[in-house]
Amino acid sequence: MSSSLLDPDFIRRLARLRLLARRRFAGAAGGARRSTRRGQSVEFADHRPYAPGDDVRRIDWNAYARLEELVLRLYIAEEDLSVYLLMDTSASLAFGDPPKLEVAKRIAAALAYVGLTGSERVGVVPFAEGMRAPLAPTRGKGRVGTVLRFLDALEPAGETNLARSVESFLARRPRPGLVVLLSDLLDPGGWQRPLERLLGEKHEPVVFQVLDAEELDPTPGGDFTLVDAERGTRVDVSLDARAVAAYRARVVAFLESIAAWCKRRGVTYVRAGGEVPFEEALLSYLRAA
Repeated sequence: MSSSLLDPDFIRRLARLRLLARRRFAGAAGGARRSTRRGQSVEFADHRPYAPGDDVRRIDWNAYARLEELVLRLYIAEEDLSVYLLMDTSASLAFGDPPKLEVAKRIAAALAYVGLTGSERVGVVPFAEGMRAPLAPTRGKGRVGTVLRFLDALEPAGETNLARSVESFLARRPRPGLVVLLSDLLDPGGWQRPLERLLGEKHEPVVFQVLDAEELDPTPGGDFTLVDAERGTRVDVSLDARAVAAYRARVVAFLESIAAWCKRRGVTYVRAGGEVPFEEALLSYLRAA
């Protein structure tokens, strides 16, 4: 498992942490979470009347002695959780020191490690203008290296179109699960509608917004020509103290609007980068589980 995305010290800090899913999902294989389906685990769930053809070994004879009626014992199924890491790989993620995509990769690597070592299914879905070739959901601690190599190979390029990418993702009819969006959310097409679509399809979105310190609090001084990393458009600006103050106010309003919307819709929102070290943001999220 050789990768610069996870160092041994951080792996030790991830020990015994789990991914946080507020909802229950029906899994496909035996795992470590309570499912919406009835199964044959050890935790009792309910009774139902016996019907011809049912497994007689599941008849509750103690209940029969009390009720003089044949009933079956039903159990909560322990299932795996499907985790989809939606990775924004558009050109704007190349900005920053370290680049925002590198920070997003490290967050994704840690989430994948926690998921795979916790018997969850983890897939990676890169996107920019649309969904790029994904890594299909995989399971088991032995697959950590595969996921890390896939993340290592991702490069930033192209414009962002989150809405189109989410539609492409949903068109594949993925099993409902935890959809972790890692992006700077700097998409002119907006981010609310794609998240609504995920909610509507019974997924549980989690938003990790990755931003660089210079985007949040630029250094005043001089005249500059700013070039859009994705569209190539140019804007001449004077970054005096007044302009920077106005910019900061707009950024704060933007971030607050995202946090407020996510809170209203029950979507977990985590901001990483800048003054918020990604390790601490990530560990706070995981410890909530």
